[in-house]
Amino acid sequence: MGLVADHPAPTIRTERLILRGFVAEDFAAHEAIMAQPEVQEFLGPPMSRSDHWRRVISSVGMWSVLGYGGWMVEYDGRVVGNCGFFDAQRGIEPIWDGQPEMGWIFGKDVHGKGVAGEACRAALEWADANLKRDIWAMISPGNAASFKLAEKLGFDLVQRSDLDENEKIDVLKRSYTG
Repeated sequence: MGLVADHPAPTIRTERLILRGFVAEDFAAHEAIMAQPEVQEFLGPPMSRSDHWRRVISSVGMWSVLGYGGWMVEYDGRVVGNCGFFDAQRGIEPIWDGQPEMGWIFGKDVHGKGVAGEACRAALEWADANLKRDIWAMISPGNAASFKLAEKLGFDLVQRSDLDENEKIDVLKRSYTG
């Protein structure tokens, strides 16, 4: 991969993974992961290629603007997903705009292997050391795998909210206890 030496995202290494900043060469792998039906099922309508590109690039920009953002996750030398923090300015109840929200997306080939948990724990350790703040998350009702992971990561359900007039979403929070 053509890593950028001065990328704003710090690199985190775990026993099996490398969490690092997004580079342009990652886009094809990320796009392929997002196209998997098992991955897309709870993410809402599929995005256009250009919307997907803008979302990934905004994650990079958040590092410069907010001091946090997303990481691409490498396992066995290949990109298998991403996780990290962002501020989507959602304006839904409860209002957590301006506070970090966590998200994770991993390809089906690593589902059930503990990769998402390992990556998210590393990201949360970084957040506890650097952000020292509560972290929010949203999960679509019915996404049992994400709820199971969120519970292991210390998130608690706050309430079910309206993402829009046609979609309910569960809002979770992990309280900073540092």
